[in-house]
Amino acid sequence: MLLALTTGASNSPGSPFAPAVPAPRVLQSGAVGHDISWPQCGKAQPAGGAFGIVGVTGGRPYTANPCLTSQFAWAEATPGGGSFYMNTSNPGARAVALDWYAQRAPNPACGPGNEVACAYDYGFNAAAGAFAYAQVSTGKANGRVWWLDVESDNSWSDTDIGANRASLQGSIDFLQRQPGVVVGVYSTARMWTRIMGDHRLPLPNWVAGGDNAAEAVAMCVPAFSMTGGPVVLTQWVDGFDHDYVC
Repeated sequence: MLLALTTGASNSPGSPFAPAVPAPRVLQSGAVGHDISWPQCGKAQPAGGAFGIVGVTGGRPYTANPCLTSQFAWAEATPGGGSFYMNTSNPGARAVALDWYAQRAPNPACGPGNEVACAYDYGFNAAAGAFAYAQVSTGKANGRVWWLDVESDNSWSDTDIGANRASLQGSIDFLQRQPGVVVGVYSTARMWTRIMGDHRLPLPNWVAGGDNAAEAVAMCVPAFSMTGGPVVLTQWVDGFDHDYVC
């Protein structure tokens, strides 16, 4: 059964498994929902799902899904309601959305020679921007699950795994400070290891990579956890993205 992870139960900072508010909607193990984002703008939306997850960003941090408002309305109309995901990355000085070394908050130590501080600021403020956009677009950014999409399609350092981890931690830290937000990670073991090494985080896992429903069900075991946290969702693609509740 998946309670706090899809229904808006709140958590205390640093403790993503400590719900403080009763969950108004309950998803049973075996429920199947869908996730959509900017590639589905102007296209048909999945029907009949138990819940919906909507991408806030437009494929990379500091971008926006222009269809967030309508897509989140679709997700909210499902029995389990809607939650969010956002893209993450660590582009370093290649960042196009900002002056990498001019970042001064929340860690003012960012500068040449301190890439970890810059990466942390980048991740923290990327989450802040995504959260603000979700709130303006839907009015419901708080009290939701926020999944952090960690994929090799985005820009990451091939040599500084510590900076990659710092960027992700910045996003986690911002989101866990927001009322009622639960933070999870979306990835695969292969991508996670390439980007984060053997990094372990006590966060819920949404595991991608299933070729069909049977494979998605089979991935609901600790061996498929990327971070060491519990596997709560798995995914397969067949026309739409399908998400299985473990």
